[in-house]
Amino acid sequence: MNTAKQLIILTILLLSFTAKGQQQDGSVFERRISIYQTDQSLDFVLEQISWQANVFFSYDASILNPTQKVSIAAQNKSLYTILNQLFDASQYRFSELQNQIIITRKTDEKVVSVKQDSVPVKYFFLSGKLIESRKDRPIPFASVSIQKKPIGTISNTDGEFLLKVHPSYIRDTIIISCMGYEQKLLPANQLLDEDLFILEPASIKIKEVKVTAVTPEKLLRNMRENYSKNYTPSTKLMTAFYRETVKQDKNYISVSEAVMEVLKAPYIGTTRGDLVRLLKGRKSRDVQPFKWLNFKLMGGPFTITELDAVKTVETFINPEYEYAYSYQISDVIRYENQPVYVVKFEPKTNDFYPPFEGEMYVHRETFALVHASYHLNKIGLKQAEEVMIKKKPRKVKARPTYVYYQVNYRQYQGKWHLASAKASVKFKVRSKRDKLNSTFHSVSDLLITNIEPTDLKRFNKDERFNRNDIFVEVLGTYDQKFWENYNIIKPNESLRNAFKESLFN
Repeated sequence: MNTAKQLIILTILLLSFTAKGQQQDGSVFERRISIYQTDQSLDFVLEQISWQANVFFSYDASILNPTQKVSIAAQNKSLYTILNQLFDASQYRFSELQNQIIITRKTDEKVVSVKQDSVPVKYFFLSGKLIESRKDRPIPFASVSIQKKPIGTISNTDGEFLLKVHPSYIRDTIIISCMGYEQKLLPANQLLDEDLFILEPASIKIKEVKVTAVTPEKLLRNMRENYSKNYTPSTKLMTAFYRETVKQDKNYISVSEAVMEVLKAPYIGTTRGDLVRLLKGRKSRDVQPFKWLNFKLMGGPFTITELDAVKTVETFINPEYEYAYSYQISDVIRYENQPVYVVKFEPKTNDFYPPFEGEMYVHRETFALVHASYHLNKIGLKQAEEVMIKKKPRKVKARPTYVYYQVNYRQYQGKWHLASAKASVKFKVRSKRDKLNSTFHSVSDLLITNIEPTDLKRFNKDERFNRNDIFVEVLGTYDQKFWENYNIIKPNESLRNAFKESLFN
């Protein structure tokens, strides 16, 4: 199934005209305060909390004794943690309405004087930074998710993450995991009080998994034989975040991002492709004006879903192309606390396209593909010129110099699902007439933030994002609270700096 020739390559248009190139707050319970009081009345302590956290408390005096003596000692702790120290959480309920916190007994029939469905739910915004224990360096692209739920995000290139969770999940377990590191499990509410999370490198003894007993050929055969066990035969509705950035040399010239829905076709029993529709999206104001050329990516969110190497049966896992690749099991590392094989591959021949080099991570127990990163070699880059450049001005030379893809999968309810994908493409563009000699670098990121079963078979035709659509041309304006409670990839520092007066402030 060599549809990959058309599917995975980001098609790029180079046109000869110039184009223009806060986060919403979460729950009030996230607010941090410091308070030290000994044998003070409850109403006095609540008044001190109210002043520091800029909130107001409302409660029935019959359920609380405001003169009761209490003690509290907390340094830079969340309001959620402090209230749970003051009150027995099994007896009392805390709900918020704007800047008001309503305290009620859980056994009370009459809860609040406001209808519950008229009060908008305020999500908890859990954020922090991941660093490596030995070198104190940030850990990018780590998974941060709710245990046993298909809700999550990833850390950005600075190791920072932002995970938005419904209040009903605030006592659930958060899993932080990254290839090559020990998995970290924490109560969600603990993330309200901490900003820095340290991951330890994982070690595993090669002899424990008997690498020499498994050949690459056998491993590939086991992968294919276990498709029906590992991947879902039913359609899923996925919520996803997508970001597309373009740099000209060192300057950002465009950023576009969206929340979208992916109607994920079954992996088993059909060749039907995935469908994509936008829920909401925004693009940057001018960061740096385009110089002589308008650099546009065609296909965007639609194309990146086709980086799902299992669904599209990419050449390096396609049995029809096994003869064309050389495979080697090079290592064993941990993925979500379980060992995975690292399989390196490279083309043995250049009589097919696209010839990829890279590595796959194959789960030792299920033989599922859990990660793949791959790039075009020199011959592939030369072949890619005519495939990737669809239109350019006269006397302008453009050639790809770097084409890199990455895809990750996550296990949920016994099946492996697409979790994230990345495409990074660089082009060298030259024009003597315009005195132009620039490198354009496009990075596209896809993050699956939720998965639900669905009976949908298709999206309406006028809703779908198609291969020929230009992503930046279908987006509207934005506002400070644009993303609401949707999970996104937190922008890194360079993006925040680039747009501090437009997109992210």
